[in-house]
Amino acid sequence: MEQETDKILIRKFIAGNCTPREQEYIKRLMLQTGGQELFEQVMDEDWQEFKNETPATDQYIQDFQHRLNSRLDDVKPDLVIKRNHFYKYAAIWTVLILGIATYGALQLNSTQTVASIAMLSSHNPNGQRSKITLSDGSVVTLGAGSHLTYPEHFGNSTREISLEGEAFFEITKNPEKPFIIHTGEVQTQVLGTSFKVDAFKGEDVQVAVATGKVRVDRKTENTGKLESIAVLLPGDAVDWNPATGTAIKTKQAIEELTGWQKGKLSFTGMPLKNVVNVLERWYNVTIEIRNKEAGEYKMNIILDGTQPLKQLMEVLKVTTKTHYKMNGKTITIW
Repeated sequence: MEQETDKILIRKFIAGNCTPREQEYIKRLMLQTGGQELFEQVMDEDWQEFKNETPATDQYIQDFQHRLNSRLDDVKPDLVIKRNHFYKYAAIWTVLILGIATYGALQLNSTQTVASIAMLSSHNPNGQRSKITLSDGSVVTLGAGSHLTYPEHFGNSTREISLEGEAFFEITKNPEKPFIIHTGEVQTQVLGTSFKVDAFKGEDVQVAVATGKVRVDRKTENTGKLESIAVLLPGDAVDWNPATGTAIKTKQAIEELTGWQKGKLSFTGMPLKNVVNVLERWYNVTIEIRNKEAGEYKMNIILDGTQPLKQLMEVLKVTTKTHYKMNGKTITIW
């Protein structure tokens, strides 16, 4: 009986109709053992009911998704909730409404459409990472502050997904179906390999290979044709600057790439100001460097991202001979 009452409150919470007292109860519930599972169970039940009813409008789906995310953030911004459950349902709802799903987000030819293929979406806020298994068995370790869009099932000729942010890919080998990752104007194509892609908005696109062979191309602005940037083998990396249209090919230790999956953050010749940008995403904090000279300090260090942030800040303090102060989720370095 108590569980049914909790389900009613969860539905009110998602709809935004909870009283302040009820919302406080939900906050406590989400921190209890089984609280998140109960939340997902409610979503599963609502989905089953939805399938037997008239499909909602696409605007309703967008509003519901926004409302759900804002409610979860109100409860606890860094709460690890399996939001992928909702994103999967939202994608399927969209297919029911539109009849077909396009690969527009993946920058396919505008005339190509794929009937009844649900596009799924996985988004990690800062401070959260996740592992996603695609329909072909490929595994994606999605970093903090990153977004992945992919089909529920791949088509007959290619396997195509879209990434904004960073991720490590372990691609199931299939010579008949190239695997293509779209990141803005850059696309990375493989047959079966493991590699890491960094493609945050407004930053350079970086691709580094751990195993196998990877081809990195870009779409030319005028013709839309593919132009080769680099062909990478294990230990190779390329940094593409979209603003200047230049590429720099370097070497990167394979253990640094594979270590990232386990939370190891490797920095080679990287200014402290860039290092703290990574830590901001990793720990969902804001870090301000008041000493400009310290911000340019070149780091050659490996940090353990599974440890508390304070421990990492102590390491940076000793390494850079700086000081810092932590105030909640705001950190000041001087």
